[in-house]
Amino acid sequence: MNSNKLLFLIILLSACLTQFATDVYIPSIPAIAHALNAPMSAVQHSLAIYLYGVALTLLIYGPLSDGIGRKIPMAIGLAIMLVGSLVCVGAHSIHTLILGRFLQGCGAGACAGLWRSVFRDVFTGDELAKFGSYFTIFVMFIVPGAPVIGGLLQQYLGWRASFIFMTGYTLLALVLVIFLYQETSQQHHLDKLKMSAIIHNFKRLLSSRIFMGITFSTFLTYGAMFSWLSAGPILLIHVVKVTPLVFGLLTFFAGGIAYALAGWVNGKLVLRFGMTNMMRLGWTFALIAGILMLIGKFLFGINVWAIIIPIILFYFGSTLIWPNAFAGAFTPFGDIAGYAGALYSFMQLGGGAVIGTVMAYLPAHNQIPLAWVMIICSLLAWFIYEMIPRPVLAPPKNA
Repeated sequence: MNSNKLLFLIILLSACLTQFATDVYIPSIPAIAHALNAPMSAVQHSLAIYLYGVALTLLIYGPLSDGIGRKIPMAIGLAIMLVGSLVCVGAHSIHTLILGRFLQGCGAGACAGLWRSVFRDVFTGDELAKFGSYFTIFVMFIVPGAPVIGGLLQQYLGWRASFIFMTGYTLLALVLVIFLYQETSQQHHLDKLKMSAIIHNFKRLLSSRIFMGITFSTFLTYGAMFSWLSAGPILLIHVVKVTPLVFGLLTFFAGGIAYALAGWVNGKLVLRFGMTNMMRLGWTFALIAGILMLIGKFLFGINVWAIIIPIILFYFGSTLIWPNAFAGAFTPFGDIAGYAGALYSFMQLGGGAVIGTVMAYLPAHNQIPLAWVMIICSLLAWFIYEMIPRPVLAPPKNA
């Protein structure tokens, strides 16, 4: 399978089954609450329940992919997600919608972790970090674009249209995986599905200070970013009164500019300064973003720019973190990349689920709770990262 087709599939699967499935309907959160006669916090919880489904099933799909390869688990997951999308389309109560979102998450768990394993099958080390950065530039047009599509669908067709769109997107991904994707794993074997092997491999990951330190850091960083997805629609659509389409456009430009610039910067500088320093720079920007949002409330009140400018900085900082954290955590574990992908993604998305759930029940009448979540999570993530043994993550020799 040539690299262009593989990159296309990785982009499609990672965007379709992680961020896109979350972001496309966030402009509809207030409308769903009204249509289903549900509390706003319950609709926000439908965001987190999706991530709970993803995170829990990652621990199944990861080991399974190291036993039988990547293709079959991805196809199974996409089929489950297709069913969940159809349940959401037909939902007439918040409980049914939450059930559909959980099913979507259970299916999305296959590719949410395995796209990283596929990437690790092909690339390694600093090359993995470099191509991970360029991959980020490509997905900048997909992930930030999801709220724009959702805003358009909400404004002109209603909230169910977003789930109809996701049904079609998931069906397309399933067809392409079945007929286009060629197995990339060269080290899968049924022996890796033995209980003794599963325990041994997870124990190997859990005992690695490098792997667990990085995954805890991403748990907190992704949790802070997901808190914006949970609180953002309430702040801008419900409080500031922008339209769903304007919210989508703001999110697109904020994320798109930050993703593209940070991806380009990291791709150019990581070989010179090393993964460690690029991640430190990322947390610096994330911390500044939270502080600016907090100060902005007292200087400018609740308005679009006092919220969006800090979010741009946070997106930029987090995009410096993701590819380097991914490369630093995965590089020593190429022989069990499925297990590594499962546990890494479980921690990352679990952070979104846990911290996003907390965010759903915090006051949403201004940006102060969101600002504190960004500040506290960034500080804790950076602190944990600094506890990791430094020699392994030193700048590369060819810097």
